[in-house]
Amino acid sequence: MSESFSKDTPDLLSVAQTAKLLGVTRQRVHDLIKNKQIVACKLGRYYYVEASEIKRYKNQPTGKPYQPRTTGSQKNSIDICQ
Repeated sequence: MSESFSKDTPDLLSVAQTAKLLGVTRQRVHDLIKNKQIVACKLGRYYYVEASEIKRYKNQPTGKPYQPRTTGSQKNSIDICQ
């Protein structure tokens, strides 16, 4: 992911260019488009992704959101047996 956006980056990128910028395969980009994780426009039979959409996708937080453990009246399985 050493590729960065510059003034030379076109506004619309092909699936192959998008895959290269994200460091994934073309099939993965198609899956992201299908699952609506990346917004793309279809011109003819090809999909194109806006450069701003790639920036938005790359800046998303990854992983499961943090949820603090709840403390309180939860009983352990050992407590239930006694």
